[in-house]
Amino acid sequence: MRGRIARFAWGLLASLIIAGSGAHGQAPTGQPLDRVKVEAFVDGAVGEAMRDDHIAGVTVAVIDRSGVVLTKGYGLAGVSPRRPVDADTLFRVGSISKTPVWISLMQLVEQGRISLDDPINSHLPPDLRIPDEGFRNPIRIRHLMTHSAGFEDSVLGGFFVPDANHLTSIDTYLRTHRVHRVREPGTLAVYSNYGAALAGAIVAHVSGQPWQDYAEQHVFRPLGMTTATYREPYSPALAKARGLPAPMPPAVAAKVSSGFAFKAGALEPQPFEYVGHIAPAGALSANAHDMALYLSALLDPTQLEKAGVLRVATFENLRQPLLANAPGMGSWRHGFMDFSVNKGRPGFGHGGDLLYQHSSLEIYPGPGVGIFVSVNTPTGLGLRESLPTAVMAAFAGPATAAPPRVADAKAQADRVAGTYRGLRRPMFRTEAALLRLFATSNIEATPNGDIVVPQGNRLARYYPIGGGVFANLDGSDRIAFQEVGARMRGFDSFSAGPMERIDFFEGPAWLAAVASQGVLTAIWGVAAAVRRLFKRNERGRTAGLVLDGLCLIWLVAFGLAAAGAAALGDQNTAVLTYPGTLFPIGCWALMVAAVATPVAALLVAFPARPRGWSAWRWTRQAVAMAVFLTLAATLYQWGLLGYSGW
Repeated sequence: MRGRIARFAWGLLASLIIAGSGAHGQAPTGQPLDRVKVEAFVDGAVGEAMRDDHIAGVTVAVIDRSGVVLTKGYGLAGVSPRRPVDADTLFRVGSISKTPVWISLMQLVEQGRISLDDPINSHLPPDLRIPDEGFRNPIRIRHLMTHSAGFEDSVLGGFFVPDANHLTSIDTYLRTHRVHRVREPGTLAVYSNYGAALAGAIVAHVSGQPWQDYAEQHVFRPLGMTTATYREPYSPALAKARGLPAPMPPAVAAKVSSGFAFKAGALEPQPFEYVGHIAPAGALSANAHDMALYLSALLDPTQLEKAGVLRVATFENLRQPLLANAPGMGSWRHGFMDFSVNKGRPGFGHGGDLLYQHSSLEIYPGPGVGIFVSVNTPTGLGLRESLPTAVMAAFAGPATAAPPRVADAKAQADRVAGTYRGLRRPMFRTEAALLRLFATSNIEATPNGDIVVPQGNRLARYYPIGGGVFANLDGSDRIAFQEVGARMRGFDSFSAGPMERIDFFEGPAWLAAVASQGVLTAIWGVAAAVRRLFKRNERGRTAGLVLDGLCLIWLVAFGLAAAGAAALGDQNTAVLTYPGTLFPIGCWALMVAAVATPVAALLVAFPARPRGWSAWRWTRQAVAMAVFLTLAATLYQWGLLGYSGW
């Protein structure tokens, strides 16, 4: 994706040179962008990406200090009826929804109603307060703004709701899906949707207004954002019955883009992704016009002050760094992401992702440019990531030059290679086992001293530049590594998703090896039992039946668990449908098999002890029992014995 945009950029710049339009087509720092050239560039880059990556629709906004440079839509927003994307089409912007939360908290700080050092429990009703769970220090409001409250993560079993009839209020969700504390607050930033939703709940309870009302009345409408909203489309009757906020107005709902998936060679519209129960963390819908106004206000805070949203001094304080996970990595700027390390030029903003729609909001104060892009198809992730970078490179000058490779590159690469698991994951409930699989990746060292790092569905290469920091070969992104205690820990450039190196026995390779050996042993045992059905007067028949039955129990349990996992489908389907019907049954069947294993061992060793078994048969049965006991212990460690959920 980045290569295609780069090729298009150089082709466009060459044509501008031929046309006598200047050396690079770039505006001097702080000067207005050429609207015609920007539109031509974006048209070409978006059009090429839509064709190559099968993207249904895209919306883009570009602003500079003089005002709006571009607001435009491309492609398809809906099929029944067929609707094109235009600048009035609302896209679901995911975690960009969090940025008005931080602005709202700072409004309350201005009013003297809260302090960033206040414990969050002092501003929450009793049923939403967070237990200490053995940790000494309270979670403070600033910890929510830096994602360092110390929460585990959770995404299965309620984060996305495919049917509005299952929606709950924000307070109900926060109470019934309360995640656990797993580390001291303020020690490590690990991205938390729950923490952001809790921050929105604080705004609601301190202000006395529902979050949806507060955001519209105190942030969006004063800035002229006429349709931006956290509301979602459902009936007024449902809102009344379930205690939900007023729904999205029908006229606005008619302009919301569907999400699409590219399947079997065609683009298919997907169901609406309801996240209103965790609205402050991800439910915002907005169009290019509104996002251009938002970008302009974030670039020029005098607009915030004129609109009565936030004083300039307060916003300048909001943009200051609070916490970084490692030296040289991006800091959380009171809830805003720091793009300086990732993009190679000073900037801030936020990304946003739902299952089918992905967005980026980026502001660069130096050249005075802001960019918003949103796609309604997962295959557009590459465009979401690279279009703002390409626009900035073409019209605002090059990013920071790449640093040199260190002399001992191979040694540094070898030092950090290994299997890593992200710390942004559940630590409790059965979903922890599945997310441990999804959150595990291998970092490989190459002979020349690069490391190869999985990023989504692609591999990225980084090279060491010193101090445990590695730079991306294809851009300005950085990752860093440090030994923390007895573990090597890896840090991303946003200080959002740290990971730690694990050993072989903690990883999926060991789980797969033990599980496959268990399946083979169970099949062998069942096959042997079938053969013995035709034998008469077999010595030790009772003991044999016990062990044969154990193999059958394990085989049935494996079958149910595998069928349950298969029924969940791909990751997107699993997020929407977890746990399904079969998967919990499979987990409980594994529990039965695990409990049956030592019971069978005791029966064979004592009351049913066979008298005529050969040493070879005793050895075979002992090996089989050892396999099952090892498997039971491994499944217990992974949390797959029995089912626990919300």
